[in-house]
Amino acid sequence: MISHHPPARLHRTICLGFGAKKIHICARCMGIYSSLLGIFITYILGFRFPLGVYIPLILFFPMPSVIDWFTQSSKLRESRNSIRVGTGLLLGISAGLFMLLFINGMLFMFLISLVIMGAYVLMIYSIAKKTKCLDSYLDEVIQNIEKMKQ
Repeated sequence: MISHHPPARLHRTICLGFGAKKIHICARCMGIYSSLLGIFITYILGFRFPLGVYIPLILFFPMPSVIDWFTQSSKLRESRNSIRVGTGLLLGISAGLFMLLFINGMLFMFLISLVIMGAYVLMIYSIAKKTKCLDSYLDEVIQNIEKMKQ
């Protein structure tokens, strides 16, 4: 869960050393977890986000992460960890705000956000399926799983 990358892709992780032990954390996931933590700490400390920012941030903040992941997965380019962390931060803010809508019982805005997320999933799936990127990506994932079993 901390690093879901196979050994050949550890360059997409951030390596942290704890004594003699090294832990690889996915760069994008590190950004996501960091901003989720930040969102909930600010919420616990009493900061409330204005209602008007929820939907726009939930709508637009995932976009850079989706574009970065898709262009990397379709082998159009190789991203950098700084970009992965940055886009992960934005995605985590969006996810944190989405969770806050649920926690605060803002059902209507939560449902709107759920539709936005569904649109993202459908868009990613459609583009990936049409460009055959999905097949290539899934083949690579299956190969990595088989290597790990050996």
